[in-house]
Amino acid sequence: MSVKRSTFVMSGESFFEPGVPIFVNRAYESFDLIEHSHEFVEITYVSEGAGVHYIAGDTVPVEHGTLFFIPVGRSHVFRPRTPKKDRPLIVYNCLFPLSYLTELRGGFPHASDICEWFADERLPWFSMKDAYGDYHAMFREMHREFSAKPPGYLAVLASLVVRILTGLYRHRLKIGTPGGGRPQWLTVDEAIAYIDRHYAAGLKLGELAAKANLSERQFSRLFRRQTGMSFTGYVQSIRMDAACRLLAESRSSVGEIAAAVGYADLKFFHRLFKQKIGVTPRQYRDAVCKASPS
Repeated sequence: MSVKRSTFVMSGESFFEPGVPIFVNRAYESFDLIEHSHEFVEITYVSEGAGVHYIAGDTVPVEHGTLFFIPVGRSHVFRPRTPKKDRPLIVYNCLFPLSYLTELRGGFPHASDICEWFADERLPWFSMKDAYGDYHAMFREMHREFSAKPPGYLAVLASLVVRILTGLYRHRLKIGTPGGGRPQWLTVDEAIAYIDRHYAAGLKLGELAAKANLSERQFSRLFRRQTGMSFTGYVQSIRMDAACRLLAESRSSVGEIAAAVGYADLKFFHRLFKQKIGVTPRQYRDAVCKASPS
């Protein structure tokens, strides 16, 4: 599909309110919007559907979980895979002027180098894949905060933008590593993210270490450094947190919850739960029910 080139430049005046140097929306992409550039930075997350992103002369297939950093002045437009309304291409957009990066540097001095890096107008566009859904959660929260504007929402938005920029920066460091290798801290970060989402599976330290291209000893040492816990202790902690949520929010039996968080041995689950939480699963559920408003 050919895309009509345009010199149309979007101005920040159309998006930014006085005192609010950021704009967040959730948009349905169509075939109506022409290719355009803008006077501000844009970070876009593909939330639903699939399609194509035409950007700076490149044609990039997109799907759920694709994240783009689009600098000032880069011409682009999204197109859904199909015009059928039951298969939309939906994206979250986060827009801010370059001057906002200076504001973030003042509010987050430890991220000043990262903000300065993104302020470079020579920086090319780039994309990455949100393999574990972390960015999707951040964009959903960002959209809620921007839409509802509760007290302190600008502070929350700023912290979320810094987190997203930090993740994008780490991604660029990873792909820029000589020889295509990955920094060890990043491989462990990825393992932690995998555990957080697959805690109910039969996780094995050796398998995760192998995926990270590390020996079990190296992996264990780095894992403890980054979490403060052993591999087994971290997995148990994540599973107990999940069990507490299920006990509070569902009517499933204790046995069903034990299985759902990865424990086939109910007696072991009871013993571990009491060791970690201080009460039995049933006592925990009873206490939560009594504390909840009727």
